[in-house]
Parts: sequence; structure tokens; C-alpha cells
Amino acid sequence: MPAIPSWLRIVGVKLPRAIATLSSTARILNIVSEKKSSGSPADIELKVQEYRALKITDQRPPVFGSVWHEIVVIIILTLGMALPPANQGAMQIAVPQIGESFGISGGSLSWTISAFTLTSGAFVLLLAALADNIGRKRMLLISYIWFSAWCLISAFVQNHIVFDVIRGLQGLSGAVSAPAAVGIVGATYIPGKRKNRAMASIAAGAPLGFIVGITCGGICTEFLSWRSILYFSAIQYTFLAILAWFLVPNDPAMKWVAVREKLADIDYIGALLSTSGLVLLVFGLTESSTTSQGWRSPYVIVLFIAGIIVIGLFVFWESKAKYPLMPLYIWRYPGVALCMIIIGCGFMNFLGVVSYYMVLFFQRIRGASAILTTAYLIPQAVSGILVNILVALTLHIIPGRIFMVIAMTAFLVSALLWALQPMSLTYWAMAFPAICLSVLGADISFNVANMHILSAVPRELQSSASGILNTVKQIAVSIGLAASSTIVKTAADKSQNEGARRLYDSYRAAFWFAVGVSGVGLLCSLFLKVGTQGAKREDDTNDTPHNAGSAESAESAENAESAENAESAENAETAEKIAGRR
Repeated sequence: MPAIPSWLRIVGVKLPRAIATLSSTARILNIVSEKKSSGSPADIELKVQEYRALKITDQRPPVFGSVWHEIVVIIILTLGMALPPANQGAMQIAVPQIGESFGISGGSLSWTISAFTLTSGAFVLLLAALADNIGRKRMLLISYIWFSAWCLISAFVQNHIVFDVIRGLQGLSGAVSAPAAVGIVGATYIPGKRKNRAMASIAAGAPLGFIVGITCGGICTEFLSWRSILYFSAIQYTFLAILAWFLVPNDPAMKWVAVREKLADIDYIGALLSTSGLVLLVFGLTESSTTSQGWRSPYVIVLFIAGIIVIGLFVFWESKAKYPLMPLYIWRYPGVALCMIIIGCGFMNFLGVVSYYMVLFFQRIRGASAILTTAYLIPQAVSGILVNILVALTLHIIPGRIFMVIAMTAFLVSALLWALQPMSLTYWAMAFPAICLSVLGADISFNVANMHILSAVPRELQSSASGILNTVKQIAVSIGLAASSTIVKTAADKSQNEGARRLYDSYRAAFWFAVGVSGVGLLCSLFLKVGTQGAKREDDTNDTPHNAGSAESAESAENAESAENAESAENAETAEKIAGRR
């Protein structure tokens, strides 16, 4: 008998083992097919309906075949929330190198960041409405692919104006990835500790994404080039799009006729007004720091006033529109308006001022390299992880009002430490605690606001509610960048010093602006009435819906019986009409 070749013996032994390993992995994760893990589509839908009939539960949603499937999907969605801040962080660490590459500085350089945040905020209402209407998973996939494509294109651009325009196109992905991700989680889970943990993971994407972006940006800038950041981002989100295609629960099947009907009902006039108004407003603010005359430039004043007028027209139109892009009744829910104001103040401080200028402080005043600046900011990531774990485990115990006061206090103290920090001082004395406190404020405030707002709206409007929250956040960041650029320019012009000392004086002025914004947010948080989230109550019954986010409010509990926590019968009727139509 002829001898069996050695390679054939290896194949005969290794191949069955490999097949067995792959099979066991597929069985463990149950992520290859929902049909295999959960039965037929009809069985899955039945399980979903039974799950949604529960009031407060810690059960795993039926759309997930296993705990591992659930974890992987949450990671994919968290990276959707992380897309805008991760991109901002990565590009922010490279701002000095980008300025040198294009030969720009000051307000022109700030467009590298604000072009992305501006379009993210300006288009989020429209794209969030599209996610609610034609499918959140579909829009999430589109956002990942869109972002990857424009990152790759921008890596080859040599003109800074074209680069800023493409940065704006990239921002469209951030306008939809975050609300789509939050909408998927909000519509998949029902109130309970499990939902708190899932939402805490998603919310962690914002501050932690920023730190991961800074880390990747620092490594790429130091050892490769700032353009390699864009290559890395394109590869990363292409891979995530592939994972999301196979793993994220599918949207309900829709026929093209139904899609056209839903698209026809979208408030395009409202989208045009909101986008135009926000672009005019932020563009006017930013241009005030790039012109020699500043606010004395006629076109700057015209842009700013025109932006305010158009935003006013948008609000008026939304009060009259049949299917408004931003239903005004959402602002009447207890605590929603205050949550929006507080989040706006917090992220104007965090991403609009402090995070931007602390990078420049380290690199331009203390002479730190990109990689050393990255090392300085690593504690933010560690603090963010610990804070999110704490919030996820205590949202059902500690009232949201207490959490929000803590968050805004952290923002205020962080900004004060930066404003009072001398030019030459050991990192551990003031910079280290300031960095840790800033992410503490961001993680806590966004978790509380996100959970409360999503608990106040119908399931069908989860992405739209998240879109409004993200609009407030992104526009606050854009306004913070624009306003602080103007303040820095004014302070630099007035400074009697030169060189690094002059930069130091101008950056301190921006930090004092952050102190003032944080103070407003802290003052508002003292009047916030938001209870615990996902806590079981002894009086819960099968026929009484429960809004954990408004546990302190008897009025909210009573109104929940008629229209998922609508503040009044009129709001309930409006919510039912919009939800039913969509």
C-alpha cells in the first residue's frame, strides 16, 4: 500500500478540527442567522411582541440569539455613536500638522473640526427621521459606507477649502450613525437594568470615542502622517459595515410603495429651514474669527442675523407642519427642555472649548509631541470606562437630577483648572484632574439625558428623539468652537505679550468662556426633575405603563396611561398620529 503523503495526513487531521471549531463558534455566538437561533420570522416576531408587552424586565431581547450576539451588536452600535467624536478627536490631535500642511491657522484652521460637526448637527433631524421611516439598520449601514468613502477621498486632497468641504460631507455620516444606533437600542429594549447597561455602553461611545480617536490620531501623526488617520478610519468603518450587515437585527421588511409613502411624509421644508439656519448661524460665528474686522464686518452680522431669523421660521413651521421633523410637543415632556439645555452647555464646554484648546495647550505652549499629548489624554479613557460602569449600575438607584448636578460640577471644576493653570506646571497637579473631570461630566450627563428623553417618546420616534438630542449636542460643539475662536482672536489682539505667552493668554480666555458656559449648565441642573431609570416598582401592573425616567412625577405616571408619557391629551393624540403614520 503506498504511503500517504504528509500534507494529506495534515489536512485529514486539521481540517475536521477546523470545521468543528468554526461550527462551535457559530453555535456559541448565534450570529450567523437569526432564523437558526430563534426560529422562523413569524416566531421571532411573536417573541418580540411578547417581550414588548412586559413593563420592566432584565430579559435579553428575542432578536439576539445569545448573550455574545447581543454584546457584539452593542459594540457595533457603540462605534456608531463614537463615529463623530472619534473623528473629531483624531483630527484634533493633528490640527497643528494639518495647519502646517495647508498653510492655515486661526479660524480657518478651526473649520477642519467645525465643518464636520456643523453638518452633523444641521442634518441630524432629517437623517434621523429617515432612519425612523425607512429603517435604522439601513441608515446605519449607509452612514458607515458613506464615511469610509469620503475619508478615503479626503486623504488625497491638497487644497484646504476642498478638504473642509469634504469634511462637511463626512459629517453627514455622523448625523445619522448616532441616532440610528440609539434608535435601534431604544426600540429593541424595554425599561430595565439591561436597557440601562446597553444605553450606558452606547452613551460611552461619545466621550470614549473621542479618546480613542485622539489615541489613534496621535500614533498616526507621530509615526506616519496625519493623512494616515483618514486611511485608518476608512478601513475601520468598512469593516464595521460588513459586521453590521450580518449581525445587527434586520429592519422590518418594506415594499417600495411603502417606502415612497413614508418618504413623501417627511418634513423637507423643515429640513431645509433647520439646515439653512444652523449653517448661516455657525458660519457667521466662525467667520468672525477669520476676518480682520471681526464682528465689524457687515457680512458676518448679516449671516448671524439671517441664521437666527431662519431658525425662528423653522420653529414656526414645525408648529404648523402635519408631520413635523421636530415635533414641538417633545419639548413639553417633563425635564426634556432642561436636559437639552444642560447637554448643550456641557458639550459646548467639553468638545467645543476644553478638548480643542487643551490639545493646542500641550503642543503649542508646552511643546509636547503628538504622541506625548496622546499619553497625557489616556486617563480620560480610563476614567470614562469607570464612570460608565458606575452609571450603568446605579441609574436605577440614583435620581438623574443628582447625577446631572455632579456632571455639571465636574465640567465647571475642569474648566476652572484649565483657566487657572500656569504655563509651566507639572501635569499631575492640574491638567490630570481636569482631564478626568471633563470626561466624568460628559459620560454622566449624556447617559442621563439620553435615557430620560428616550423614555419619554413613543417607540416609533426613538431615532428622531435621539436626533434632536444629537442636534443640540453637535450644534453646541460648533457654536463653542466658533465662539471660542472669536474669543481667542480678540484676546490675542489685546495681549501685550508675544510668542507662547500670547497664545497662553488667548487660550485662557477660551477656558474662562467654558467656565461661564458650565456655570449656566450647573444652574439649570439644580432645577431638573428627573428620577431613576429602569427601577422596578411594587405598584407596577400589567395594564399600567411605567415611565422610570419620571418616577418622581405623578403627572407623568398618569399621562403614561394614555400616550407613553405625553404631557397632555393633546400631545398624546399628536404622538399617536405621527407614530401611526410612520
